[in-house]
Amino acid sequence: MSRQKQFCLALALTVPLMLAGCSDEPPELEFGKAKASGEPLAAQPAQGASLPLAQWPNACKVLSDKEIRAILPQATDVERQPVKVTIINFNPMEESDPGTTGDVPAGGCEFEFGLPAKYESEHNSSVKVTFTAIADPALVRENYTEDRDDASKDAGKYKKKFQDLGNSLGTDGCYFPDVSDGPVCHQGPYQFEVSGMSTADGVGEYPKADQNWSKKVLTEVVRTLSARMP
Repeated sequence: MSRQKQFCLALALTVPLMLAGCSDEPPELEFGKAKASGEPLAAQPAQGASLPLAQWPNACKVLSDKEIRAILPQATDVERQPVKVTIINFNPMEESDPGTTGDVPAGGCEFEFGLPAKYESEHNSSVKVTFTAIADPALVRENYTEDRDDASKDAGKYKKKFQDLGNSLGTDGCYFPDVSDGPVCHQGPYQFEVSGMSTADGVGEYPKADQNWSKKVLTEVVRTLSARMP
């Protein structure tokens, strides 16, 4: 037993009111694994076309509290904030189908929650899921490939550490624009991004914290979603 705990135990037996300075450190942060439990994401866009925006999923409903706690068992007070996404035409040289471009009020969602920390905060952590395209898988694959190649070129220009993850997360493809960023992925008719952050003690100090959060949490969110995609 440490000297501090021995000291606090002695105080507990004698002067309980003096225990204010003897609080324990927060419990060690636990990281779990993806365990998909939600309904399948089964968009069915027409061949060669984008899915009408009115048929897009509400991003705040694609990740349940149960799925978050499979990855982070200590997560508490989960709240959801919808994020507006603006969709443009895949091919500016051709006219887009009616209803397939414009704003999607809940095309993205920020999931905010608390994790154990020395300095308590109701929402010291977050995960953000953003759909950037839902269309014929052939169109999505083409768009994703162009985005990935552009990110790779930018990495060399701006000294970022680009990483192509291939299908290692269970999707048709994913990449990190930089090792501290969240993954950009595509699976079937979906192209999406996962980002987020945490200031919980067990994640680490910046910039290592961003890398840890990305590799231990955001990649597991991708695995959760990909398991429910066609």
